Amino acid sequence: MRRYAVISDIHGNLHALEAVLAEIARMGISKIICLGDVVGYGPFPDRCIDLVIKCCSTAIRGNHDDAVINPESLVDFNGPAREAIQWTVGVLGPLHLNALVRLKEVDRLHDSVLCIHDSPIDSPTDYVHDAHIAALAFSGFTEPICLLGHTHVPVVFDAPASNGEVLTAHEIVTHTPEPGRPFAMGSDRRQICNPGSVGQPRDADPRASFAVLDLDERTFTVHRCVYDICAAQAATQEAGLPTVLADRLAIGA
Repeated sequence: MRRYAVISDIHGNLHALEAVLAEIARMGISKIICLGDVVGYGPFPDRCIDLVIKCCSTAIRGNHDDAVINPESLVDFNGPAREAIQWTVGVLGPLHLNALVRLKEVDRLHDSVLCIHDSPIDSPTDYVHDAHIAALAFSGFTEPICLLGHTHVPVVFDAPASNGEVLTAHEIVTHTPEPGRPFAMGSDRRQICNPGSVGQPRDADPRASFAVLDLDERTFTVHRCVYDICAAQAATQEAGLPTVLADRLAIGA
């Protein structure tokens, strides 16, 4: 059975990650793909790294993970994000830093799925958030399916199979997945699939988001998971991280 749980953008939110992993276990799924940003924003980067290394069969390095080990990239971060990365660098030891170094930048499954954190190409933005950017992104991979995160918003971009032609935005169909309802991926189509964010959703739904990819049934299903947001907020504040990083958890923004 080629069935995978897909998680992304945990951002040091241990309460959300533990709830999602418990739900994945309840669903009987043993293979988990992590699309990156294990750290950043949240107060438990070390314990989230430990769980990802322990539980995930594939783990990708996100831009926040990269900023911890390559601080020169901090120039691209806003104030609260930069402050959180600097705090994270101060609390992680050599073993956890080395674990981030070892995360892959890209991976592939069964020659049919590309796994990456953000965009598979250099484009005006690495946030694949609309049909125009998705049309460009489709030119950056040849596999039928691309899994990515980074935007913190669950979405599926569906496109016709092509022979190397650059797609246009009007050829892309954008689907906002309904939680629990499988999206059927036609064999004559290609998809970019985003599972949303475990630790900091930004689609006005504060519940943790993850997905299940079933390569045998060719479906991608987004799921939402309730977790203790108040406890996550309290831990963020107790760590001395920017207040906005705690406040936004309650509104999914």
